[in-house]
Amino acid sequence: MRPIEALALALIIASPAWASEHGGGGGGAPAAPVEAGPVEEVDPSLALKSAKQSSRDVKIPRALVARLEKEYREYLLHNQFPAQESLKRKLINVSVELRQKRAAALHEETRINTPIGGGVIDLADFLTPLRGAFQMKIKARSERDEQIPGIRVFYISRAKARVIDGEDFGAGCGKLVEVTKFLDKKMAKAGLELYTAGQRYLSVIGGTFVLAAFTREALQVGSVSFIDSRYPEVMCE
Repeated sequence: MRPIEALALALIIASPAWASEHGGGGGGAPAAPVEAGPVEEVDPSLALKSAKQSSRDVKIPRALVARLEKEYREYLLHNQFPAQESLKRKLINVSVELRQKRAAALHEETRINTPIGGGVIDLADFLTPLRGAFQMKIKARSERDEQIPGIRVFYISRAKARVIDGEDFGAGCGKLVEVTKFLDKKMAKAGLELYTAGQRYLSVIGGTFVLAAFTREALQVGSVSFIDSRYPEVMCE
């Protein structure tokens, strides 16, 4: 496959839902002000499912939490908004759409809704054992079901790096990378193309996608994690 740039997605959870562990980070410029958009129209052709587990127990690197809090304070200062002594947070509504061009990889084309703030999606519930390809999109809305422009996306890999048929797959355990630009391009089209042969998809998206957006009122955060309970050997411990 391609190095870490060919990976995807993410979000964090606020207050009690924010579990932490040591991880990587980095700097970034303050984002532009965010304005709400129209209510989303759901594609009626997709089967509607729900994630069975919330993101409450998903661990997010402390360095990423600290980075976002620092950059949010810079955003408030840059835009001359009132400073927040105790940062306010709002949770993002996260959903995932799975589609396929030819019936094989998926039991059916599906939209998966997660609990407010995000959830853990077990792909074993949606993928067949057959070889095939499918497309994945992550969608994010505000608590009021409004569009959130300017979302940043980070990916925390929880899948082992592997070599399959001479190609490198996966970033490796615990690797953190911002994938905002890469995902913006993919989400604007059909989505991220993934393949089931050799569980390639799991090496690419196995882990947690953290989404964050800055608004005057609050730091908006959420996350979605992908696992496949059929293949624990592909994932990190």
